[in-house]
Amino acid sequence: MSTGPSAAAQVRMTRVAPVAAAIASLLLVGACGAATIKGEIMDDRITLAAGHAGPNVRLELHNGGTTPCAVIVVLTELPADALPIKDGRVVVDESGSGGPVRPANDALGMGHSLPGAILQLDIAMDAAPTSGERVVLCNFTGQYEHGRYATLQFDR
Repeated sequence: MSTGPSAAAQVRMTRVAPVAAAIASLLLVGACGAATIKGEIMDDRITLAAGHAGPNVRLELHNGGTTPCAVIVVLTELPADALPIKDGRVVVDESGSGGPVRPANDALGMGHSLPGAILQLDIAMDAAPTSGERVVLCNFTGQYEHGRYATLQFDR
């Protein structure tokens, strides 16, 4: 009685799996129409492999820290290290009135990442200004203040 695929079948699966993964990856990038920027979430910072992107981008962030992270992406004209804070969290104007810190896209780009996990966020800024700065930050209490953020310039 067989307990698994034959050796020949295993070789075929080994060859097909990477090709299938590559095709799926291309379809995902094509679907969102954006370049992918990889980054690392640490306990005291977020680093990005690139500091500039077009208005649409996919962020692929690996949480290499020891604590979870509530990642949000915001637009601002303020310096990245001077965002308004209330009760240990960055204050984001979601009303659409154009406050100093506002969502980077219509649905506030956000996600939660546990240590060791990889988080993917698609940021599409169709109605955004022609250029500016996005801040990628952890908005759990006190995390932004401890340096858990990065900037990403954009233009059309």
